[in-house]
Amino acid sequence: MSTLDIKETHEEAACRRFLSIYNLEKRSGFNFLRQGNPNNNEPDCICSDDTAIELVGAYDNQYQAEKIWNEARGKDTAKRPDYVLLTFDNLQNEIGKKLQKLGAGNYNGFSGKIILVCNLHSPLLKTTEVEQYAKEYVSFRTDGFFDKYFDEVWVSWKSENSGNWKIKKIE
Repeated sequence: MSTLDIKETHEEAACRRFLSIYNLEKRSGFNFLRQGNPNNNEPDCICSDDTAIELVGAYDNQYQAEKIWNEARGKDTAKRPDYVLLTFDNLQNEIGKKLQKLGAGNYNGFSGKIILVCNLHSPLLKTTEVEQYAKEYVSFRTDGFFDKYFDEVWVSWKSENSGNWKIKKIE
């Protein structure tokens, strides 16, 4: 499988997983329609009801991100393990980067509602930590630094108890 196929397969699976949980919680019926086309400045996933999803992953550290993606590609990881856990710091940075891209017009090929879904890939995160983070989260909108904002921002993570994915709206 090519690198592009791995990325697209991952994005579609993450989008469908998010939508299945979101639809249950919100009693809505959004459906995945197709992959977005970055050449046309579209978000990662185009969904029904004039909605799209842009995805971003947040990892504990750079080593973990490289290890996960290299394993998916069948490659070895050259970096030495890093045991510093910066998942929430990295999440803030990734949301900021996506907001910069939104302001730069990277998603202007889509005119509907855009939801940013931040997948937390730390195997060590506990649901209580995510819940606490969500309570303390300071919205990027509060300072008005960016010209544009996503319609909604959600985090998703794998529950340490059940192994099921959970979602929480943070903005």
